[in-house]
Amino acid sequence: MKRIVIGTAGHIDHGKTSLIKALTGIDCDRLKVEKERGITTELGFAHYKISDDLIIGIVDVPGHEKFVKHMVAGSWGIDVVLLVIAADEGVMPQTKEHTDICTILGLEKAIVAITKKDLVDEEMLELVKEDITDFLKSTPFKDAPVIPVSSHTGENLDLLKKAIIDVALTSKERSKKGIFRLPVDRVFTLKGLGTIITGTCVSGHIEVGEEIEIYPLEKRAKIRNIQAYHEDAREAYAGQRVALNLQGIDRDEIERGTIIGRPYTLFPTKRIDVSFKYLKLPFKEIKTDTIFRFHLATMLEEARLILLDRDKIEPGEETFAQLVFRKPIVALPGDRFIIRGSYRIQTIGGGKVLDISPVKHKRLSPELLSVYKILTDGQPHEKALYHIKKAGYEGMEKDRLSVILGMERDSIESILETLKRNNKIKEIGKFVVDMERFSEYKVMLKNHVMDFHEKNPLKVGISKEELRTRLPKVEPIIFQTSLDEFIKDGVIKIEQDKVINTDKKYALDQHLDSIESEMLRILLKYGITPPGIKELSMEIKKDEKQTKDILERLVHKKKAVRVKSDLYFHKSVIEGLKDKVEGFLKEKREMTTADFKSLFNVSRKYMIPILEYLDEIKLTIRVGDKRILRS
Repeated sequence: MKRIVIGTAGHIDHGKTSLIKALTGIDCDRLKVEKERGITTELGFAHYKISDDLIIGIVDVPGHEKFVKHMVAGSWGIDVVLLVIAADEGVMPQTKEHTDICTILGLEKAIVAITKKDLVDEEMLELVKEDITDFLKSTPFKDAPVIPVSSHTGENLDLLKKAIIDVALTSKERSKKGIFRLPVDRVFTLKGLGTIITGTCVSGHIEVGEEIEIYPLEKRAKIRNIQAYHEDAREAYAGQRVALNLQGIDRDEIERGTIIGRPYTLFPTKRIDVSFKYLKLPFKEIKTDTIFRFHLATMLEEARLILLDRDKIEPGEETFAQLVFRKPIVALPGDRFIIRGSYRIQTIGGGKVLDISPVKHKRLSPELLSVYKILTDGQPHEKALYHIKKAGYEGMEKDRLSVILGMERDSIESILETLKRNNKIKEIGKFVVDMERFSEYKVMLKNHVMDFHEKNPLKVGISKEELRTRLPKVEPIIFQTSLDEFIKDGVIKIEQDKVINTDKKYALDQHLDSIESEMLRILLKYGITPPGIKELSMEIKKDEKQTKDILERLVHKKKAVRVKSDLYFHKSVIEGLKDKVEGFLKEKREMTTADFKSLFNVSRKYMIPILEYLDEIKLTIRVGDKRILRS
C-alpha cells in the first residue's frame, strides 16, 4: 500500500480543521482548550484511506502566529502541503509565513483549498483566486490546483478529494532504505500499555521487538507494539504516521523534539555546517554571531549563526554558515531547517544541513569556497573523502562515516571501494584513514625512531608505548599497522617490545662490545651486592645516562637482571640465588627474612628488593612474614 503524508498550512480561522473533518470525518481538535476556544493550538492527525492501495496521513497544524513552532514540527516529514485560504479573507500573514516555511522545507507539491466558499459571492471568489495566483507565482507552488470548497455545505469536496488522490498517486513514495528516524511530536500513556509516542517516520524502517534509542537523551527502550493509522503493524517505515508503544521507559523521560532511532546510528552534535538563505523580507541585514530559534523536525533549540564567508547577510541572499547550539541536537546531512527570530518571533529563513560533524572553521579563509562546493554539489565519494581527510591521522570509523554521510552502513561500501581503488584511503579494521595522512603518520613514526637512535646511541631501541605516545593520537590498530608495514619492508624490527631501526648507520660501534664485557665483569665481581648507577658509572668512566643505557642493553640481551630501577645484577648471580632459595624452600618449606639474611649475608638494602623480585617472577609467594614456593 502506498502511503503519503499531507500537511495543512494557512492562517488562523481559515477552516483547516473543519476541512479535514469534512474530508475524513475525523476532528483533529482533541484538546479541551481547542474545543472551548475554537482554535487549533496543537498538532492534529487524521487519515484518509482511498483504497486498498493508497492511504493518506494528514497532519493538521495550528494557524495562530503563537503556534508556528507547532506548525513547523508538523510540516517536517510531509510530502504534500494543503494550503488553506479562506474566501472571506484571502492571503493573510500566516498564509505567507506558512508558505515560506514549506518552501524552505523543500516541499514541491501543493493543493490550494479556498474554504468558506458559501460565505462569499462569485465576484469576491474571483478576486481571492487572483490574489492567490499573484501570491504563489514566486513560489514552488505556482502550478498548484486551486479548488474553492465549503466544509459547511460539502460543495466541491469531491473535486478536492480527486485532486488529493491525483497528487498522492504522482508523489514519490519515501524509500524504506536509509537510517531510521522518527521525530517525536506527541507523548502520552494508556492504561495497560504504558508509554506511547507518535510521529511521522521520515526515513528507514523498524520492526516490533527492536531496541531503539531516544536521541539526544541517550536512553534506550524496546518497541512493544506499532500502530499505523490505528491498525497494528509489524513494521514502521518512511512515509507513515505511526505510534510506537515503548517498553522500558517512562512518559516523563521523552518529550517532543527527541528523535527515535536505532542505537549507534545517530549522534548528538552542538555544531553543524549549513547553507542558509535569508528570506527576502523588509528587514535589515543579519550580522554574524546573531542568536536565533532553530527548528528541525519537531525540535526547537537556540542557535548562534556564524557566517563563514562574510560578516553580514542581506535579505534574499544565501551563504555558507555554521550553527552552534547550547544543547546537543540530532540531524543528518540534507535535513531542512527553519530559522526564526529570537526576539521578533517570525520566520526569517532556513536552509539545508551540510555537515553534522564540522571543524571550527577559520572565517573568511580562501578554502571555504571549495568546502562549500563539495558539501553542496560534491559526489558521494568526494564528500566521503572530505570527511575522512577532516578526521586527520585518527581516521574515522566506518559506522560514524555512514551517519555523517546520512547513509546506511552497507550503502557506503561501494563508495569506500572507489576511494581504495584510487589509492585515496587506507582501510584499517573498522577505520578508514586518508592515504596522505596515513603516509605522513608513517614518516613521523620512522623519524621518531631515527631521532631516538641518534640521541640515544647506547639504547637498544625505543619502547612501543613511548613511541606511540610521542606521535599524534590514533587508534592502536592504526599505530600497529604503521609498524607492521615498516617491519614487512625491513625498515624496522621489534625485539622484546623495543622498536629498532635496521638502517646500518644506526648499528652500534664495535667498541661497545668491550664496554658491555667490562660492565658484566664488574657486576659479576660484586655478586649479590652490586653498586648503584653512580658508582658503576665511575668504574666504567661513563656518565650516569650512558651507564644506565649500557645496563639496559645487557638486560635486553638477557645478560643482566634489573631488580628495581637502579639495582642491576649479573644474570648468573641471580640464577645462582634463585637455585639456592628454591633448594632451601624445598627442604625447609618456608623462609623468613632472617633466614634469607643468614643464607646470603646481605643488608636490607639488597634483601627487600631481591625478595620482592622473587615474588614478582612467581618463584615465591609471601604468606604473612614468610615466603613459600609458589608451586
